[in-house]
Amino acid sequence: MENKMKTGTIVDHLGEFRKRLIKVAVINFAVAIFCFQYMETLIQYLLALNPGFQLIYITPSELFTVYILLAFVIALILCLPITIYEIWAFISQALYKKEKPYVFLTLVFGLGLFLLGVYFCYQVALPMTLRFFTQFSLYEVTAAISIKSFVSFCLTLLVGFGLSFELPVVIFLLSGLGVIKPEYLKKAHGVLILIIFIIAAIVTPPDVISQVILAVPMVILLEISILISHFVDKKRKKKDNLKDNT
Repeated sequence: MENKMKTGTIVDHLGEFRKRLIKVAVINFAVAIFCFQYMETLIQYLLALNPGFQLIYITPSELFTVYILLAFVIALILCLPITIYEIWAFISQALYKKEKPYVFLTLVFGLGLFLLGVYFCYQVALPMTLRFFTQFSLYEVTAAISIKSFVSFCLTLLVGFGLSFELPVVIFLLSGLGVIKPEYLKKAHGVLILIIFIIAAIVTPPDVISQVILAVPMVILLEISILISHFVDKKRKKKDNLKDNT
């Protein structure tokens, strides 16, 4: 009987997860279709960053494919609040009362930091990287870049920066749940910086400039994360002491 009850509970959770996943997918798809209708206008925000490359498309379907890719990426970003709400509605049922504030704040601030990372990349990192590459040219070689390569390069950096800015909220969550201690972060400081540069090399296109531009903010975010971890750990210990005394 116990096994049946447990199996039933798991099936119920999987059913709910499936429904929420389908809901998020349908909403994202609908928003992507809407964005596609205005793609000639939306793509101008990326083309405005072009430092002087001659952009071309080399297959009949390339520009159409770029439009679809960009429409879905924009839809994913626009639908993040809905996606985060559905994630929260699903996982909050399995959390203890003391865990809920940490997870909720992680999701909310995670959205804000992701958007901040995308904005920082669009305004600072991406223009700087593109301008850097225009310095390398030969008189005999014309810089004709395919539109697919240009958009893919821009999107990789934008999403990479958005994800990298999630570091403080991840540390906040893990510290709040007691998984990571500030002492460990301080001890592994050098190793973590090395890992940051490795991640930057994986996330960004294969060039040193992009990697450094991403790694430097991540190192700064690491230092902020260590301070956050100290604060959260101290607050959590204080609460535990009050409970023990009562």
